[in-house]
Amino acid sequence: MISRTARIGRNVHLGKDATVEDFVVLGKSSFANGQKTKPLKIGIGAYLRSGTIIYAGTVIGNHFVTGDYAKIRENNRIGNQVSVGSNTIIERDSIIGNDVSIHSNCFIPEYTTIEESAWIGPCVVITNVLHPPCPYFKKDLEERPLCLKGPTVKRKAVIGAGAIILPGRVIGESSLVGAGALVSRDVPAESIVTGSPARVVGKTKDLECLPGYYAPGEIYSWRR
Repeated sequence: MISRTARIGRNVHLGKDATVEDFVVLGKSSFANGQKTKPLKIGIGAYLRSGTIIYAGTVIGNHFVTGDYAKIRENNRIGNQVSVGSNTIIERDSIIGNDVSIHSNCFIPEYTTIEESAWIGPCVVITNVLHPPCPYFKKDLEERPLCLKGPTVKRKAVIGAGAIILPGRVIGESSLVGAGALVSRDVPAESIVTGSPARVVGKTKDLECLPGYYAPGEIYSWRR
């Protein structure tokens, strides 16, 4: 089902069984002067909710889902079974793996990598510029400065609501960043970090399930 109010550009390859709600814009160009842009490719079974905007040049896998007014810029590579929440912004040139969940009101900047099965809670802010507004930020892509680098979120990592991740940090595999944490250093694999600045306070294998559905150390067993 494709709404009559949706705008789908000629440069869009939309897979079958897609649902496109009101006022969705697909294939928007990032160039005001009419330069030719690469096509937007979206796999089968997409569900794009009202007001979603996806720019040309991005490639998205199967069963992609957005919340209302999600915005995704150009040249991103997004895997299968990915969800992007309402009002979340993903800037250009990022890589997002399969089975990633990004909740509402998040900001994902350029040159960020989010590996498979990572989980990003609501209102998470990820950054990529060490000293804004340094003029090197505006260099051409071919001359991208070394100081411009988004974080890498490793597979199965969990980032809690309202956390802030500083440029270039690595969030280790199966680690947990607590809600509201400010991550200024790399997070070791399978570790829990909290606070501002965030510090290691434990291991995910020791987490307890307060309702008692899982035994100690098994709280993320369902993610394996």
